[in-house]
Amino acid sequence: MTYVTPLARTLLQGFKCQSPFIPALLLLSPVMLTVFRPRLFKARFVLPGRRKCSTIATFLPCTLRVASNLALAASLFVGMLTLLPLSTRGQATETDTTATSGTEPPLPVGGISRPSRDVQVETNANPINENFRRFRYNLGVTVREVYDDNINISSFQRISDTYTVIEPAIHLGFGDSAGGFNYLTFDYIASVYFFAEQTERDTVEHLIRLAAQHDFGHLVLGLSQEVRILDGTNLNTLSNTTGVQANTDVGGPSRENTYTTTVNATYDLTGKLFLSGQISYAMYDYETLISSRQASANLFINYVYSPKLVIGLGATGGVNSSDGPTSNETFEQMNVRANYIVSGKISLSLSAGLEFRQFGDGNSISPVYEIAGTYRPFENTTITIAGSRRTVSSASLAGQDYSETNISLTFSQRLFSRVTFSLGVGYTNSDYLSATTGASTARSDDYFYIEPSVDVDITRYWSIGCYYLYRQDSSTLALFSFYDNQFGVRTSLTF
Repeated sequence: MTYVTPLARTLLQGFKCQSPFIPALLLLSPVMLTVFRPRLFKARFVLPGRRKCSTIATFLPCTLRVASNLALAASLFVGMLTLLPLSTRGQATETDTTATSGTEPPLPVGGISRPSRDVQVETNANPINENFRRFRYNLGVTVREVYDDNINISSFQRISDTYTVIEPAIHLGFGDSAGGFNYLTFDYIASVYFFAEQTERDTVEHLIRLAAQHDFGHLVLGLSQEVRILDGTNLNTLSNTTGVQANTDVGGPSRENTYTTTVNATYDLTGKLFLSGQISYAMYDYETLISSRQASANLFINYVYSPKLVIGLGATGGVNSSDGPTSNETFEQMNVRANYIVSGKISLSLSAGLEFRQFGDGNSISPVYEIAGTYRPFENTTITIAGSRRTVSSASLAGQDYSETNISLTFSQRLFSRVTFSLGVGYTNSDYLSATTGASTARSDDYFYIEPSVDVDITRYWSIGCYYLYRQDSSTLALFSFYDNQFGVRTSLTF
């Protein structure tokens, strides 16, 4: 039997060399995988007696492939640690929630309200340590082994496969992002996929976020840039890469690049009255499907009713354009919103209003909302709710928009100081409507998912866990209906 893994063997041998170039090569491994494609480094097996030992011939390559990928993940992690200056490796870091699994709650329309410094709204966050470090970092790598019985989320060509995902992650923070107004943060997760049988699906995905904010006194300015390079069936985010949100609009694997730029500001008018505004531009670029772009801006006037309640009234306007026959669309919104800290255990942000949209020879009126809430009944128990309703251009149906309404609930319970049990459920409804003359498709989708998981902290830096994900889409167009089961085990190293 011959088992060849040139990349893993080269990386492991690099630890014996004291050359300063080896750590740099380890850190650049995800980039090299992107450029040269993972399929160039696939393992080769030679099993002459395969007919006589079919079970061994099936199980042994999979086992060796997992071991090789674990070695590759370890080399990536050690390589990142080697690059750190000796003076900073021992620094304690704060946990970055954007790099963990879970449901990412949306922000209220117009961004987060900020009251005047004279009347501070209470938060559920822990008290800020006055001796906090201005520079913080988190480095880590997660390896997942997943069995998926429908990797193409198809109802007609169900294909099952086992794949390995290696996810190195980094978080860098400078300033008082834990609770102040001046900070600079950077987050990055790369997901490298190795499929056991459908090797043409091997790919690398990237999730990037850069955010900055500065307090000028009465004026606070913020800027954020998010990039998602996706090549699969999921709409992954920094807070969840297991695929709880499938790309139901496309209904199959697709290459999508999403770029979102946001500029926001708040300005104190009086002790209890302040303005807030936001300008954003988003581009959804598909390699083979219909790309779209959206630019919008909003302005709110907000009133600090009490230290626990902030209410606001504002308007939003924007332009949406897409490739194909659809003409440019314009939309306007009237919104009211509130940030309410019920107690030290409950917080809620809510925005609601009406949207007026003009396209081609027609127009539409629809409700819009965003909600994000957290409930902590006990110290180790957290329940979060998130939801929204918005109108999006379809990437699969020319001249079509769809109104997307979603709601999700996440429960997390920590037991015995080392075990964390989590449960996430979510529902999304998508109703399609014509955005141009002559384009009409009666399509409506109902998407549902449930994801229980258990993770155990072995040490301060090492954890292992498992999860199960079930997701289902029921569409009036049978082509887009599917159901999918995933079983995954994972291990994570963090520093």
